[in-house]
Amino acid sequence: MRRGIKIFAAIVRIYILQLTAILAVWLAMYFPGLDVAMAALYLWLVWVEARQSAAQMGSLVKQAAIAVAWQLPGLLMGFSLLTGLDRLTEFAYYFVFMLELWQTPVLPWLSLLPPWTLNGWPVYYIMIFVLVVVLLGIYLLPAMILGGRRRKHGATI
Repeated sequence: MRRGIKIFAAIVRIYILQLTAILAVWLAMYFPGLDVAMAALYLWLVWVEARQSAAQMGSLVKQAAIAVAWQLPGLLMGFSLLTGLDRLTEFAYYFVFMLELWQTPVLPWLSLLPPWTLNGWPVYYIMIFVLVVVLLGIYLLPAMILGGRRRKHGATI
């Protein structure tokens, strides 16, 4: 039971970070350059939270469960847009907006991209989908590093 509470607490912490970052970056967009700085701060805070969570959980599987629960809205929106399932609902045109809203903390980084297109799609549009996977990777990386260190030290002891 205690493990479940730790996982739930980690999910709540990362959701609080996500939601406050959406608000902070949105407000920072009124000041040129501050939004990019806030996006960098957000990524650093995600890294710190992931490191702390990896140390507490001690398992890559648990860390992955937290990461998937955190990015589930982005995964669902991205999946529905990429597979065309969004057209089955009456509010399909909101799906891209909801995905962009979920990715607001890192959207300022997309403004730094050149205005290229890839197969007729703007690169920034493609990156909205890629960012979900990148954020999952950023959150999982500390657990993978910690797991590698544990295996290395466990083998030498």
